[in-house]
Amino acid sequence: MTRARPTIRVVALAAIALAGLFVAYWHIGRQSPYVDEFTYTRAGWAYVHGVLTDNLQHPPTAKYLFGLAQLVVGEGVLGPRLVAATASFGTGVVLFAWLRRPVGHWGALLAAGLWWLTPRGDSPTWTDVASGTAARIDRLALLEPVMTFFAVAALAAAWQWAARPRRAADRTTAWDGWWWMALAGALLALSVTSKVSTAVLVLAVVAVPLLFRRWSGLVTGGVAAAGAFAVVFVAAYVPVGGTRAIAYMLAFQGEHDTKGHEISVLGKTYMLAPWWTNFVRVVEGVGWPAVVVLLVGIVAAFVLRPDRLVALLGIALGILVVFYATANVALPHYYQAWMPWAVALAAVGYARLARSRPPVTTVVALVLVAVTIVPAAVVVRTVAETRTTGYARLDAALDAHGVPRTVKVLVSGASQQAFAVFIGHRGATQAVQYGDYGVLVAGIDPRFPMDDELRALLRDHPDRFEEFRLDALRVWVVQDGLTIQRRGDTATLAPAAAG
Repeated sequence: MTRARPTIRVVALAAIALAGLFVAYWHIGRQSPYVDEFTYTRAGWAYVHGVLTDNLQHPPTAKYLFGLAQLVVGEGVLGPRLVAATASFGTGVVLFAWLRRPVGHWGALLAAGLWWLTPRGDSPTWTDVASGTAARIDRLALLEPVMTFFAVAALAAAWQWAARPRRAADRTTAWDGWWWMALAGALLALSVTSKVSTAVLVLAVVAVPLLFRRWSGLVTGGVAAAGAFAVVFVAAYVPVGGTRAIAYMLAFQGEHDTKGHEISVLGKTYMLAPWWTNFVRVVEGVGWPAVVVLLVGIVAAFVLRPDRLVALLGIALGILVVFYATANVALPHYYQAWMPWAVALAAVGYARLARSRPPVTTVVALVLVAVTIVPAAVVVRTVAETRTTGYARLDAALDAHGVPRTVKVLVSGASQQAFAVFIGHRGATQAVQYGDYGVLVAGIDPRFPMDDELRALLRDHPDRFEEFRLDALRVWVVQDGLTIQRRGDTATLAPAAAG
């Protein structure tokens, strides 16, 4: 039996890691592009070609990596997606390596498995599940996966500094292990210079020596961390303009937060996000079963023998939750930043629940964790079926229906940025009050319902349109040489202009 245990552990780790690799990388290039990907990908491509002025409203490090990946793989979203997926998988590796000593192999493996395999999707209101986006947002070339990886690695390094075995008293100095804190500072700088949100985790890094009562280390470790942070931060920002770029970013983000960002939550539209928005996003993206399992695990962590590890993870989670809950902007993927801390706490809770009063609590823990198998299987299946969908397929679908590329497309149920990257100047929103259009498309964004005059045309002249479905989109092609003419707030069917 003693020989079997290591084998079981290795097999379990290998199986879950392979599943995690599959979810991270399989068909990653086929997934429908997300609008923000184009912004970051183009900025990264520009950076590595000496044009360092794009997208300065966000820090540059993740975009440097996106640019370098494109030099290797080629221009486009594939290279940056590989960076994001590697960062996400690496976050699970760090969680396993960090928690293995204080929690044990199975608790650490649970943390990595929950991170690698549970759903973390965009809101289903915005995306088609068949695209794979609704299963894992960290398969996209966004800033959050890179930011999150460096943040988790930073706190893991700080923990290693504090939890390392002490040397004999006569050989101990305040500078022992200082390089761990220097590494923590450097990693946190890489996180902050990928996206600024994790700057609040400075408080968590400061809390590490306080939790371990290493008072001299608070100074020496603080100096090492602050020095490394400053060096990396400056090195990242100098190429893009240094203090001018920082001032621009702070001004832009301050104004952005003040004005807000139009979002739809629970069927209502808001300009300033309610404080509870991110919690709704978690339920939408992760799903109720996994959310309940995580909450039970988190409660168990705080109830069953809470220690320094629970305190540190709780501080990190609490700081980020408060930061995002008090912001006026809450996009569907923002909760990604605080999910690793929730996952880690839940894993600690279940590991300690299983050991508290075996075999009863062990069975309870296993049953609760088993609930996540179904969502994980859905994630694996969705990734396996990933394909390009929606607006990314519209031009090809219209070609198949014999619609010339010169015919213009009028779109409802979507913002301009949702489709412009795919069909370019050919498409326009129904907010455009003048033009002639041969195709009408209805998307699923509830903020932009179809105008009444367009509904009337479809209702009164159904024989004048060829209708077909394209994933979540409904498409109507105008027939008989006619076109939809928009003139002010009216829409009529009229003969198409010659040529």
